[in-house]
Amino acid sequence: MQTVSVTEFRGNIKKYLELAEKEKLVIHRNKGVSFVLTPLNDNDEDTLLSDAQKKAIDKGLEAISKGKVMADAEARKKIKEKYPNFFK
Repeated sequence: MQTVSVTEFRGNIKKYLELAEKEKLVIHRNKGVSFVLTPLNDNDEDTLLSDAQKKAIDKGLEAISKGKVMADAEARKKIKEKYPNFFK
């Protein structure tokens, strides 16, 4: 594991991305939080979702399995009524 400053990382992004493919890389900010850079694997994609997002997906899938679905036009109409600025 290697540690670099934000300035060093910014100046040599390619070098450090290649390094992060082989080992964990800590990017340290002087007056802030440090970050760990690791490559994203195919099986890591579900970890990018928050628990709230996962619950919303599960709720939607459950509704579909129970036949609680509507046509696209109907869904868009309801969304526009509830969130008028959504489709600008």
